[in-house]
Amino acid sequence: MSSGTVEFEVPPNFVPFQIADDLEHAHEAVLERMGAAAAGLPADRRRDLVELYAQASAALTEAGAIWSGSWVGTLGDRRSMATLTVTELETGPAPQETAAAGLLEVLAPAPAEDGRPTGVIRRFDAPAGPVVITVEQLPGWRLSADETVPILSAKAYLPMPPGNEGVLIVELSTPDLDHWQDVFAPLLVQVVRSIRFPEGPQPAPDQPAAPPVPSPGAPDLPDDPFGTVLH
Repeated sequence: MSSGTVEFEVPPNFVPFQIADDLEHAHEAVLERMGAAAAGLPADRRRDLVELYAQASAALTEAGAIWSGSWVGTLGDRRSMATLTVTELETGPAPQETAAAGLLEVLAPAPAEDGRPTGVIRRFDAPAGPVVITVEQLPGWRLSADETVPILSAKAYLPMPPGNEGVLIVELSTPDLDHWQDVFAPLLVQVVRSIRFPEGPQPAPDQPAAPPVPSPGAPDLPDDPFGTVLH
């Protein structure tokens, strides 16, 4: 995928979003994506997927994303879903390392009232430059007064090199917390490693290329690179 200023690999089986204006359109989009598998989906799980699709559509419209898509499929014996969005945030000029240090300070999660962390933040080195990744668990959907479906949101902030002022934000979100460690965290890392800025500095010729992005559910995915399970 290329937007002119940035190139990155779209994971297999992620389909670009059809923006849904309301829940009815979101329901139609989810059923279209799932096909015959939708017939056996419990009503509450279908409602979860439809609401996630509608929320993602609203967020995309507001953010003006470069690219966004979703994956709906089966992991193990259960239906699952994830959304991936790439957005470009305009900022002032700054060296990549300086910008990354600032992001670490600004994005550091505040502790909860009981002192426990409300999220995780890590800095990594990607082929295109330093990247700051945050992971947090959001309340998600409220099914009843006592029951909610949490959503895990991971965002990778990659300051752009000179000549491409701004920060590239790659966000992956899913209600499937059980598969974060073995499927979705490695998937996000592979997307980040694939990012290239055609007009910026390129990785050294002897640097190995990023490995292909595995489809969700592949059996040989690496361990959670963040060492983090939030539930």
